[in-house]
Amino acid sequence: MNSKSIGKKLKAYRAKCGWSQKDCAERIGISTKYLADIERGNKVPKLETFILILNTLTASADDVLQDSLIVGYEAKSSDISKKLESLDITKRRQALEIFDSVITSLQNS
Repeated sequence: MNSKSIGKKLKAYRAKCGWSQKDCAERIGISTKYLADIERGNKVPKLETFILILNTLTASADDVLQDSLIVGYEAKSSDISKKLESLDITKRRQALEIFDSVITSLQNS
C-alpha cells in the first residue's frame, strides 16, 4: 500500500475543504496527531476510520486509493479525461497529440 500517496491525497481533500488539521480531526473524531501521521503516510487507519475520513472529506475512495490498487488506472484515466474536458478545443487536441505520441513511442520500445 502506498500510504504516503494516500496521506497526500487526504491532505489535499482537507485543504480543499479549507480546514486545519485540528478542525478536520475534530470533525472526524480523531486526534490531530493521528491525522497528521496519516497525512504523512506514517500511519494507516483502520478501515472504519478510513471510511469516516473519506465521508467527512467527501473524498472519493477511487481517487485516494488509485496509486495503491491494481485497477487504480481506471480512476487515473477518468481523472485525465476530466482534465482534458476542462481544456479548450485547441489545447485538448495538443494534449491528445502528445499523449498519442507517447503511447506510440512506448509501444515501439
